[in-house]
Amino acid sequence: MKRFVSLDLLRGLSIFGMVFSAAIPYGVLPAWMYHIQNPPPKHILDITSYGLGWVDLVFPVFIFCMGAAIPFAFRAKWKKSGRNTLRDMTNIGERFLMLLAFSYLCNLLQPSLPGYWSNFLILAGFGALWLIYVKGASLKIRIAGWVVSLCLLAVYTFVFDVQITLFSRNIIILLLAFLYLLGALIWYYTSDSVKWRLVAFLGVILVSLLSRYTGFDDLLYANKNLSWLFNMEEINFLMILLPATWVGDRFYNMFRENETSIDRKGILTHVVFWGLLVLVVWICVSSYNRWLLEGKFFTIIAIAGLVLLMKKAAPKYLPFLYLSGLLILSGLWIERFEPGITKVPCSFSYCFVSGGVAILLLMWLHYICEMFPRGFLIKIFTGAGANPLMSYVAPSLFVSPLLGITFLNTLYNRANPEGYPWIGALSAFLLVLFTMWLVSLVSRKKIYWRA
Repeated sequence: MKRFVSLDLLRGLSIFGMVFSAAIPYGVLPAWMYHIQNPPPKHILDITSYGLGWVDLVFPVFIFCMGAAIPFAFRAKWKKSGRNTLRDMTNIGERFLMLLAFSYLCNLLQPSLPGYWSNFLILAGFGALWLIYVKGASLKIRIAGWVVSLCLLAVYTFVFDVQITLFSRNIIILLLAFLYLLGALIWYYTSDSVKWRLVAFLGVILVSLLSRYTGFDDLLYANKNLSWLFNMEEINFLMILLPATWVGDRFYNMFRENETSIDRKGILTHVVFWGLLVLVVWICVSSYNRWLLEGKFFTIIAIAGLVLLMKKAAPKYLPFLYLSGLLILSGLWIERFEPGITKVPCSFSYCFVSGGVAILLLMWLHYICEMFPRGFLIKIFTGAGANPLMSYVAPSLFVSPLLGITFLNTLYNRANPEGYPWIGALSAFLLVLFTMWLVSLVSRKKIYWRA
């Protein structure tokens, strides 16, 4: 079965958003260019700031993409070699451990070191990750990658006095590792029953509720012996991932039956699918500005209108719109019982609304892929999205040291003049886009990193 290009595109855009939002000038751009709870100029966490901005969406969108990809990965494997529970459980465990290892390696192999020659060490770390994670590598190649990684860590520890602790991990990748483990197991044992997956989804909500009302969340965060590895976000974000597995299942069946094409019914088709993007923008704008009443009112009207139009233009996509609308409206309703939409601590409304928005974006991008299949930017982001591990670390482990070695970092720094933050943002945009393009070139050669 061919790749789910629309999902690769959404994943590529979410990775671009994560990297770009971390590369823009610090503390000088308008507040909507940063996480709502980390406002400029000091970016100190403020858990009393509520709302949903574009930066707050990129991570949950990536979680959604992970969930939607799970059915594709397993069902394609079953189609080739049949279902084997022992093999599948082994694969889930191996991928979890490889992601867990990646969460440490991608951090530890890029320490902040002075001097020109440290750039070569970081590039060597990128090469080591390549040997460990490149798809199809033999056992000898992977062992070589581990040997290089351990040697580099020894150099960093004993020569440069870099401290290595249990907290020396990338929290995003660590969280994704646990989400994959739990989400894949739940999907696997409910793959033939939507009813039982709904029960699992409700069970996640119940566990999250109990942990909040009993104070278990706070106990985990306060216990350093546990918080380095486990926290309740690894459960809470399943409220995004589990609905995504249903979306993945349904799209898989549509691909199998060749029913993914979008009928071109004149301007109505364009109005419907561009309306999905307009609704996403409205949700972000209204939530960011705390237009709570207006936000709910217009969102209800917009979803109802889109349902009526989609019945005429693209009825096969109605189930996705129904699920998206249910999640978004449930999240907006639940928000009245919470202080507000917050990523930290992870609120129910945050998970529900962002999960619903991710479905809208996937449908819109599927339309874009249907209308402009050969677009230059589409090729870049689909290629980067098909190689998420490489896309995530290439900016810091490959492009950044390469700029240092060639002294092009001096030119890049001059493209960030003080007092002109938008020029700096544009420079960051172009650099991250260049990195995504490089990864897309690698993907075209059928070279992928896989955990």
